[in-house]
Amino acid sequence: MQFRQMFYRKVLYKSLLKIQLTLKAFKVSPISKRHISDNFRLEIKRRVKENKFSHRNMDKTSESKKTLRQVVNGVDLVRRVKYKDKKDSLPPPGTIDLRVISSGGRGTPKSVLLNTTNESYLFNCGENTYRISCSSRLDKFSKTENIFITHKSWDNIGGLHGMALSLEAAGVPKVTLHGPTGIETVTRDAIFFAEGCRIIIGRQQPWMTTYSDDNVNVTYVPLLPKEKEQFHNPSKDISTSNTVCQDGSITSEGTSIPSTEPSSPPTKKKKLSVYMPLTDPDCTYAYIIKPHPRPRSVDLSRCQSLGLKPGPLIGKLKNEESVTLPDETVIHPDQVLMPKENPKPILVVECPSEDYLYSLLRSEKLSECQGDNDNSAELVVHMSSYNMVNNPQYQQFIQRFSSSTRHMFLHEKTSTLSLPSVLELQSSLNMLNSTIFPQLHMPKQQIEDYKSENHILAKPFMKYSYRPKKIVSFEDCLPEDFECKTRDQFASDSNTMKTVTDYKELISSKQSTSKDKGSDFPEVVFLGTASSVPGAFRNCTSILLHMDEDTNLLMDCGEGSLSQLLMLYGDKTDEVLIKLKAIFISHLHADHHLGMSGLVFERKAALARAGMEITPILLIAPVQIISWLRTNEEQFRVNSLKEVLQLVYSQNLMREPYTVPIKNEKDPSLLEVVKSKLNCTDFLPVPVLHSKHACGLVITHKSGWKIVYSGDTMPCKALIETGKDCDLLIHEATLQSDMVADAAKKRHSTVKQAIEVGTQMQAKFQMLTHFSQRYKRIPLVEHKEFHKKFGLAYDFMKVKINDGEVLNDMIEPLTEIFKEDIEYSRKKEADTKKKSKHISKRLGNLSEVLKAV
Repeated sequence: MQFRQMFYRKVLYKSLLKIQLTLKAFKVSPISKRHISDNFRLEIKRRVKENKFSHRNMDKTSESKKTLRQVVNGVDLVRRVKYKDKKDSLPPPGTIDLRVISSGGRGTPKSVLLNTTNESYLFNCGENTYRISCSSRLDKFSKTENIFITHKSWDNIGGLHGMALSLEAAGVPKVTLHGPTGIETVTRDAIFFAEGCRIIIGRQQPWMTTYSDDNVNVTYVPLLPKEKEQFHNPSKDISTSNTVCQDGSITSEGTSIPSTEPSSPPTKKKKLSVYMPLTDPDCTYAYIIKPHPRPRSVDLSRCQSLGLKPGPLIGKLKNEESVTLPDETVIHPDQVLMPKENPKPILVVECPSEDYLYSLLRSEKLSECQGDNDNSAELVVHMSSYNMVNNPQYQQFIQRFSSSTRHMFLHEKTSTLSLPSVLELQSSLNMLNSTIFPQLHMPKQQIEDYKSENHILAKPFMKYSYRPKKIVSFEDCLPEDFECKTRDQFASDSNTMKTVTDYKELISSKQSTSKDKGSDFPEVVFLGTASSVPGAFRNCTSILLHMDEDTNLLMDCGEGSLSQLLMLYGDKTDEVLIKLKAIFISHLHADHHLGMSGLVFERKAALARAGMEITPILLIAPVQIISWLRTNEEQFRVNSLKEVLQLVYSQNLMREPYTVPIKNEKDPSLLEVVKSKLNCTDFLPVPVLHSKHACGLVITHKSGWKIVYSGDTMPCKALIETGKDCDLLIHEATLQSDMVADAAKKRHSTVKQAIEVGTQMQAKFQMLTHFSQRYKRIPLVEHKEFHKKFGLAYDFMKVKINDGEVLNDMIEPLTEIFKEDIEYSRKKEADTKKKSKHISKRLGNLSEVLKAV
């Protein structure tokens, strides 16, 4: 993909803008791609040829890069279509392997990626799926155009938003979702909250029962709850005697099953609609994946014995054509070609509850892959829970397969050891300050590996090679002592250890002279400190505030927030969730609220495990969040969100002169409810300068401390005035100080602007967060030019109000430890500026050039 982008940077992007818009409007389904007209493709080719410029001449401002990427994606699509049209169809893949992205340990998704030479296919995409793959450097999603979902639950689709953004950046114009009805609705609603995401989300047609392309054939297998399975698919021994009555009921041997539809008048004939199990809202999908066979290879020894010499005749035989030798001997393909390959299928199965076991056991399509026959399964990927897998009826399902069939199990007892970049970063920070950066909890697998060679307990990053050889590989899996090895490697660097030692001695000397140890509360825990999408080192925005011993508040809740909690608190996560009284959502961009569903459901489960009453959690958010909540309620069939959420619109809590209009009448008692639950004397959302309805937050606790959270915003006068003299300001600093214009376009703040806000607010200390993913382990901060009342936030960082001096002194050693990252960022920035100057000099008046085009 990098090569393709380098090539197409030669294109002057504005001259192709019209073509880009046409591509956006064009429906690029797998079938219609091949029917893009020759004239349209020739037009693109002509434009590209006419407007070639060196990639060094392209304007590298953020806006131009964004527009160029969209054009590149469009041109790349047509390039891909040309290749497919030229070949009629792509050859069957020579290599096929199944990669486990995450094996479903607590807080991690169950997801596998089927890679072929030509395409990749993703099965299930829970929260953090893309981040785990990105962190492991095993990202192969640029070839992914189809995502298959087994069961409609947040655990299986919570990561589709982040995945869609990454696929768009990789040049994928459209993603087709396969699976239960409604998954596309949730995904489209999630992407609606993303800035500038233009990827098309489609889904398979309701009448489709299979998906097929040049690589594989995927058969959908419907699994229904027992009652529906018995009603719609009665046993064969009585099905022949079933008749349809006039009122739509079904009778069998005199027994009537009343219809759920209202009966029609006797005088009118009722039109019966065809029931399609795959469109049933309760349907769970199993998938049978059968790769296409490879072309038969030529046996050269047979050719030699028949007098055939290398040349066009062998080519014809390879194409299944008979040939005639000069001596009029006719040679048929079967005489020189190897036997035809019969690829065995791969199954992906999830049984969400015992209610689906009946349908699983009597499925005819699945039974065809069981036993010893030509169609017996090569591999079965089980995504059912640990308890379900050990259910006697499920075990009966497993035992029906051939003894040669391999079974791979993904469930909550497997290892969660993933995210190597996160573990490496946290280990280095922990050696710097173990109190502020505690060690993480990543549970290893909780059961022993299976004794049978054909039963495989999945691990993150393991690979099952299907073609050309059947091999199970654990080479890419993280070893259980990975964290220890990382610490040893870190400790072996003498320069780094000197920096760590000097910092610890400095802090020790200051603490010995300080008498004020401070209180344990409030404690600010940064669960996510990045902007836009999850990354290798930083997750989306989420900040946990321990207000007192029994009260927690979560400020924003990006994708993967629950996973971050589990990594930080381990077995104590339930205790943290039970004490969680409220979630504050600053605005409705996806990176600030898409982790909420999974976290709220897990809190409900934590209360149930503790034997406590299910109490609703306060959700303080803009009124527009109601549409997202309704989507969740409808698609996940939650009986009532009132059981787990008490919604309070943030606009209702605003006060003059900083308010925004709202249709609903304000209820003054809501503020008292919030203050009572959180033990606050004041809880004030403040409108800020970002997206519509975005707001910051000012909290004043009964014990006297005051904390301000900016959310996403440009420097905002309203926030400065309401947050005066706060103890701690948490302010976004998305971009470096010299990127003022870029920050203004995106309505964010630079590092310098954020620090100036803290100065004007007279904040005692401030933490900078929400850094762009363009920075790796440390943002570009000119810390020596500013005052010493600020610190840099990292994921899993625990901060107390009296930690200010320690946090500011930490910036210098962090700069030294991560100096390679700083050098890389500065070099990249210098190259960008150099290229921008070069294009201005080369092109002169850009507007005149565009007019000529």
